Amino acid sequence: MNFTLIDYTAFGLWVLISIFISYVLINRLKFFKGDKNIQKVLTWGLILGHLLYLIWKYIFLKILGN
Repeated sequence: MNFTLIDYTAFGLWVLISIFISYVLINRLKFFKGDKNIQKVLTWGLILGHLLYLIWKYIFLKILGN
């Protein structure tokens, strides 16, 4: 199983989307009272969540034998 360019592109775009989502939620909508530390945690949580998905995809495809 090889990761394709689409996988890498999707992850790269998700990093940017995660930063944008956390910025909007924390700074614009004032969730969590605009705390910058929460913004960093939210950003990393979104990025690591997507990375966990890619790891799960890799393991799942190995189990299926692809």
